[in-house]
Amino acid sequence: MIGASYTSVSFLTTFSQRVRDHRNWVVVAFIVISGVVFLALGQTPVKLLILAGALNGLILPIGLGVLMWVALRRAHDLLGGYRYPRWLLVIGVLVWALTVYLAWQSLGGIEKLWA
Repeated sequence: MIGASYTSVSFLTTFSQRVRDHRNWVVVAFIVISGVVFLALGQTPVKLLILAGALNGLILPIGLGVLMWVALRRAHDLLGGYRYPRWLLVIGVLVWALTVYLAWQSLGGIEKLWA
């Protein structure tokens, strides 16, 4: 929660000089507000952290999929005509398939958290 609070506040500092000047207090306030919301919802932070981790597991296959799509295109506009070696593309596709499988597995037990 502390890392997420600091990261969230760092995004807010780009919009306001006032937030930038009082960053530490804003981080503390964010942590306190988050804790109150957790308690009000009756959820333990552990469950929500597991959910966030499982959903974050979807980012890797999506991002790697986009990179693999670019690598497989061999387009002049994106790579200047460069062609990746076929063995490297095969390894990349296998790793992408593994990340898709692991992401699917990470989502499989989420409903058990609230059972």
